[in-house]
Amino acid sequence: MRRRLQALTARSWSPQAIADETGIPAPLISSLLGGTGSNLSPGQRLVVANAYDKMWDRDPPAGTREERETCELARSRAASRGWAPPQAWDDAQIDQPDGRPSPDWKPRRRNSRRSVDIVEDAQFVRDHGGYRDADINQVAMRLGVSRDQLDQAYCRARRYAGRNAVTDAEPEAEPG
Repeated sequence: MRRRLQALTARSWSPQAIADETGIPAPLISSLLGGTGSNLSPGQRLVVANAYDKMWDRDPPAGTREERETCELARSRAASRGWAPPQAWDDAQIDQPDGRPSPDWKPRRRNSRRSVDIVEDAQFVRDHGGYRDADINQVAMRLGVSRDQLDQAYCRARRYAGRNAVTDAEPEAEPG
C-alpha cells in the first residue's frame, strides 16, 4: 500500500487530501509514506486500494492557496525521493514486494525545465489533454509545476521570443 500512497503523492496528493478521500488519519498516511508507519489493517488496505483506483488519474483539490501549496509540497517531496507516479506502475506490480515501475519511467534528473519547454507542454495539455478551458492553476498542476513556475515560464518564453524576433528582423549584411 505504501507504493500506492507514494504514487498519489507524486500526483500532488497530500497526506491530508488522501485522508479526506480514505478516512484514514493523515498522520498515519504520513508515517506510512515515510516508512515508519505500522501496517494497515486489511480493511484499511482495501480502502486505500479502492481510493487509489478512483484517485490515480484525478487532480487533488487545489481551490485555495493553502491547498495549492500542500499539493506543491507533496509533489516536491515525491520528486526528491524519486517516487514513481501512478502512470509508471503496472497494476500487477505496484503491490508486489519486488515490484518495479515501468523501465521506461525514470525520475527527473534536472531540478528545472526550460521555460519554453514548460510553455510548449502547457499548450499541448490545453490543446490535446482535455484542459482547453482549465485555469492556469489546473494546467500547472497537470504539468507538475507550481502556478508561479508556470507564470514565470510564460514571462521568460515571451522575453526569449521577443529577443529572437528582434534578431530575426535585423537585415542581413549585403555582400560587398
